[in-house]
This record gives sequence, C-alpha cells and structure tokens, in this order.
Amino acid sequence: MTERIYYVDKVILDSIKTDFDLIEDKSWYQLYQHKIDKTFWRLDKYDKYHEQFFVRLDNSDNWIEFDDKELRIDLLLKTRGVSDKKCIWNGCYKLTLQGLVYCERHA
Repeated sequence: MTERIYYVDKVILDSIKTDFDLIEDKSWYQLYQHKIDKTFWRLDKYDKYHEQFFVRLDNSDNWIEFDDKELRIDLLLKTRGVSDKKCIWNGCYKLTLQGLVYCERHA
C-alpha cells in the first residue's frame, strides 16, 4: 500500500484480512500492523452514516487520537476534483468539489 489513506472497500478489507494483524480494538477504531513492513494502520469501525477510512500511522503511540483530517481532505480533493463554481459557505471563496456546492473544507 503506497498511499497514507484509503477509502475502505472490498479490496481494502480483503487486504486487511490477509496482510495485517489486528493489534487493538478501542473506541471507534481498530489498530492493525502490516505483517511484512510492520507499519501501523488505523481502521474506522463500520458505521452506515460515515465513510470508512484506513490510515497509515507514523507509529502506534496515541493511535486513537491521531488527527487524519488533512489526509481525509486531501483524499476528497484527489478523488472528487474541483469545479469552476464558488463554494456557497458564507465568506468562502474557494472552488467547490465536483458535483457539490461546497469546497473540500466545508464538505
């Protein structure tokens, strides 16, 4: 896995089952370690109202508190792209994401 963050789909779930060991299960997350390169990854627990992410961590220290907001925003930008329309959020002048009325910060 070459990216820092992924949307969770069947391919990612299959990879987790075969390539990772579950280290800890707490709160809204699960901590995994890659079997070969020993990197740590955090999986959001499934919730039908929220997108699920798989995020590579720098280490396992404070893994629950790791702030992945910027990674999520970058992934949203990368996968959606931007339009030529302005965000409708009051006072925002950024361009909206494709198919939305908000920019990546307000989506």
